[in-house]
Parts: sequence; structure tokens; C-alpha cells
Amino acid sequence: MPDITIRGARLQYEETGAGPETILFIHGLMLASESWQAQRDYFAQTHRVITYDLRGQGRSEHSKGGLGLDSLAEDAAELLHRLAPDGAHVVGFSMGAFIALRLGARHPALVRSLTLVGVSADAESWRKLPAYAAMIALVTLAGVGPLAPRMMQILFGRTILADPARADVIARWRAVVDALPKSIVRAAAASALRRSVRDELAQITAPVLVIAGEEDQPVPLHHQRAVSAAIPGARIEQVPATGHAVMLEQTEWFNDRLARFIGGLAAKQV
Repeated sequence: MPDITIRGARLQYEETGAGPETILFIHGLMLASESWQAQRDYFAQTHRVITYDLRGQGRSEHSKGGLGLDSLAEDAAELLHRLAPDGAHVVGFSMGAFIALRLGARHPALVRSLTLVGVSADAESWRKLPAYAAMIALVTLAGVGPLAPRMMQILFGRTILADPARADVIARWRAVVDALPKSIVRAAAASALRRSVRDELAQITAPVLVIAGEEDQPVPLHHQRAVSAAIPGARIEQVPATGHAVMLEQTEWFNDRLARFIGGLAAKQV
């Protein structure tokens, strides 16, 4: 993967495929750009695809500053200014969807559409903050290992976790989580301390598709419905028997739905 210096931090990115339009995928907490591998392979046949590791995660610089969502949104904007100045279809998962919301509201000229998976526009519930603080403290002391089973429950729905036929999928991503460095706590803390951006949602002018797993634990459905309701013209798709990481649990469905969403926008422009 090549690297690029964005706002003082070295970010690693990958560019694949070719086509008249660009898709930018923004990953969530814990799973860096490798979480978009299936989408990168699929959409590179028809589009220019850009994935990157957020600062503080993956193979990008693990800086101590600039990890708040507002800063990460400015990183994404600068990345698009440099690599896709005419704009891109932006797809975000979880923390990446929180970033994409901010990008769409503050830099509308760079965003052709938004697809938001596991999204919330709200600040983290104060009721959850003590639990997050305890998890961060444990990871700081002992690493991610002791919490890996709980991380799987955060990422995946109960249906896939209970299905022996999907054990290989869980094992693959469990290995990724097990290998996370202790420094991941800095990104986790920044996400947990995010502020609400509900008052900015009306500023989003791009077409928006919200994709919500009905078994999503970290971002319950009511948060995702609220985002869809607050953005003019936005649509929401609820996915049964699916948790937070829809693109990993329902890969073929997700790729097909995203392709139809983006393709429908292109057809309207003809």
C-alpha cells in the first residue's frame, strides 16, 4: 500500500480498479481497511476504489493527536481533495459512518452519495461510558486478548455467532482483533467521546442510504432510523438476522445493494 501525508500524519491507502466514478470506503474501529476487501474486489471491476487506514489504526501512523471524529473527517476531506477532487461515493461503517456523516455535512462538494452502515449522529450514551472506560483500561493493561470474545459480540449478530457454518468468518476476524495493538485504545476513547451532530444532518445534500442490521448491539436501530429521518430523501434498509458489520455478515447482499444504489444514481444523471 502506498502512503500519503495528510494533515501531518502518514496514512496508508490502496487504490484499485478504474471507472468514471470513485468509491471511498471508510472503516470502523478495530477492523481497518482489510474489512472492505470483498467490496474492493467487487467494485474494482466497475469503479475506481479507494480504501485507507484511519490515523491511529491499521498501517497508518499511530499518532496520539488528531483522533477525534471532527479531525478524522478533515483527514477524509483532504484525502479526497488530493485523490478524487471531483468527489466520490462515500461508504462508511460504524466509526467510519460517523466520519462520513461529518464529511457529507461539511464538504458536500466532495460527496456524491453516502452509504452508512451502523451509523449514529448522537454522542455516546453516558450510561455506556463507564463500561467503555473499563474496557479501555483493561486493554491498556493486558491487550485486546481478554476482551476479544466481547469484541465479536459487538461486531457480529447473535445469528451468525450461533451458526456453525459461519465459524470460519468469525475465526478470520477474531484473528484480526486478537492482533490489535494496545494503542487502539486512543481511537476507541476518541470515538466514545464524540459529540452529537444531529443539528448538522439537514446540511447533507447527497443521496443517502442507511444500512442497519436488526441485531446491531453497539448502534441500536433507533439511532439509525433517526439519521435516516433527519436527512432529506434518505432511505434505510433494515437487514434481518444481522449484526453491526453487515458487509462482513451479508457480503453478497451488501455488494448487490450498494451497486444498485450507486448505479441508480448514475442512471438518473444520464
